[in-house]
Amino acid sequence: MVMYPQRLTEHIMLLGNRYLQTYLILGEKASVLIESGISATAPQLVEQLTASHMDPSGIDFLFLTHAHADHVTGAPVLKSMMPQLVVAGSAETKRLLEKKKVQDIFFQDDQDISIGLQKLGAVKDPAVPSISLNGLVHKDIHAGEVLDLGGLSMEAIQAPGHCRGGMAFWIPEEKVLFCSDYLGFFLAPDRFVPNFYVDFADYMTTFESLQKLAPRWLCPGHCGVYAEQEARDFVNQSRAEMEWVYEYVVRHSAGSDAPNNLREALFERYYIREGRMFSEQSTRYCMDLIIRRILEAASKQGDTE
Repeated sequence: MVMYPQRLTEHIMLLGNRYLQTYLILGEKASVLIESGISATAPQLVEQLTASHMDPSGIDFLFLTHAHADHVTGAPVLKSMMPQLVVAGSAETKRLLEKKKVQDIFFQDDQDISIGLQKLGAVKDPAVPSISLNGLVHKDIHAGEVLDLGGLSMEAIQAPGHCRGGMAFWIPEEKVLFCSDYLGFFLAPDRFVPNFYVDFADYMTTFESLQKLAPRWLCPGHCGVYAEQEARDFVNQSRAEMEWVYEYVVRHSAGSDAPNNLREALFERYYIREGRMFSEQSTRYCMDLIIRRILEAASKQGDTE
């Protein structure tokens, strides 16, 4: 069982909880948090840092992987608790977080996920009643950019397909990959949510490029960390699930009732275990996106009539 917090390597620490994970990278010149969690998990992160004899005021950066509520709404609270933090993200993440419609959706998602995590016993604090994402990102991250942390370097890797503006992060010295949601959402022991919500082909391109790095440590945004053979098994299981769901959707896509039937079939398959931290409404919306992206890709490839 994965423990929180824990040291993964001399320079990398796992924080948060099984549902929403945050990582601390400790360089000689700078330290970085990757992933913010939600507003209800921010106090948990600070408590874990303090209990681990880490000074929260000594952390320099918070890097956001992508603009989904469960990966950004903790950032304003962490920033209020650690004012020195420089919050960084891609230009597209920054743009999305400035949109009023996105902010409204994310605020509701933050409330819903907080309730879900309380029911699951993962957090004790409720959601913060009011958060602001305006002006949150102060540093733009560009694909290929390498941050010198001192003794460690961290490369930003463009990761399209799951969310617009997504970035993964790679530490070559220790072969650690912070892949967020770009290799799937693992519902151990035998299920992956294949979350290509924006574009199937782009997601597969990202999947292949991250797999080729052959990471020693695989650090997703949810549900554990995976080393060596476990990391390879993670990737292989996720790929098998993608192949299964693609074939299933294409095979059952005919007929006027197909969209609803497919949505409910995928909902039943994926709204289990850690996936239940999200609301049913949000999950069904995501199932619709998966179905839509598969049918778009199948149409381009001539897999459907």
